[in-house]
Amino acid sequence: MKFPHLVTSCIAALAPLQALASLPEMPEPLPVQLSINEEAHQPATTTENGSIRIRIENLRSNEGMIGIALFTTDKGFPSKPEKAFASTGLELAEGATCLMLENIPYGNYALSVLHDENSNRKMDKTFIGIPKEGFGTSNNPKISYGPPDFEESEFTLDREEIALVIDMNYFNKKDLSEE
Repeated sequence: MKFPHLVTSCIAALAPLQALASLPEMPEPLPVQLSINEEAHQPATTTENGSIRIRIENLRSNEGMIGIALFTTDKGFPSKPEKAFASTGLELAEGATCLMLENIPYGNYALSVLHDENSNRKMDKTFIGIPKEGFGTSNNPKISYGPPDFEESEFTLDREEIALVIDMNYFNKKDLSEE
């Protein structure tokens, strides 16, 4: 069974909070279809769905794309979106700093975000494997040697809506647009 998954703006959901919390005005992104990977591990069968509101912070630039991958297991997490339960990507020019993943079945997930500054649809790395582009995961675990574990980034969607703030990490100071 397929669920209609859609990335939409969270401006409407945040409008009442913006006045109270003095949040900065957010650009409105275009709706983007979330691709479901039928071969990936599917969440437990449930009739209840919720939404995941994602706010991406500390982007180095507004160039390139944002890639989002929603995982149900540690297989492929966080760097292989082709193994994710669902994924999407959109141009930053479309206002991709606040997103809403809708109609997601209740369950346990981990989210990874890639700031693909040169829009080549992959994480560029140095010859020793250090990321050249920005990345972040749910729960913002401390980054040490190697990528975060699924368990460190795991969260539970068990209600109508949850909110995640993803803090982007950059190891390479070089501007990829110069390459």
